[in-house]
Amino acid sequence: MPAPKAERLRVLILGAASSGDLRIGREQKRIRAAVESALHRELIVLDVRPAATTGDLLDGITKFRPHVVHFSGHTDDDLIEFEDDVDDQHEGVVVTARAFARAVAATDSPPLLVLLNSCNSARQIGGLVERVAPFAIGMADEIDDGDAITYAAQFYAAVANGQSIQSAHLSAQAALELAGLSGSELPMLAHAPDADPATTILVKPATEV
Repeated sequence: MPAPKAERLRVLILGAASSGDLRIGREQKRIRAAVESALHRELIVLDVRPAATTGDLLDGITKFRPHVVHFSGHTDDDLIEFEDDVDDQHEGVVVTARAFARAVAATDSPPLLVLLNSCNSARQIGGLVERVAPFAIGMADEIDDGDAITYAAQFYAAVANGQSIQSAHLSAQAALELAGLSGSELPMLAHAPDADPATTILVKPATEV
């Protein structure tokens, strides 16, 4: 793994719930609040895109050049649902996991982490760490909104406090269990063979780099 650069961590947050049945806005609000109250909040910049379309995905990847790509919405073993650029509720735009991975990889600066905070997404993370990013997180089964929101908020709080990817993941799982929620075993962390989540810290003050 390359040494961390002295730059702010860029997190692209994509939320899609065309039928309005997920609390995407609540999750994005909790993530922002968690980062803003953390030790190193000035070292993270968020590009938050609600009602995300495939155009938002491509624009965010090529323009924002994120270190972390976070998706919230509907997924399954091999599909991801984005929104269409319309105002009415609709069924959404379904893309394959392969198409999503190719879009995320279509940059000269690929991300370090892809987090799919959505139901049944864990089967996609193996392909992501093989072809796109050294780290990926997905959910092993259906996950309740409250569990997904709590996991995401604590994960980014820990990252912004200077914790490693592995420690942030474990802290987020612990937050679920401490809150009496049932989904603590659903978030799964995968990594490439040459990447160590226990030693990879995404946010470091310049004096520690």
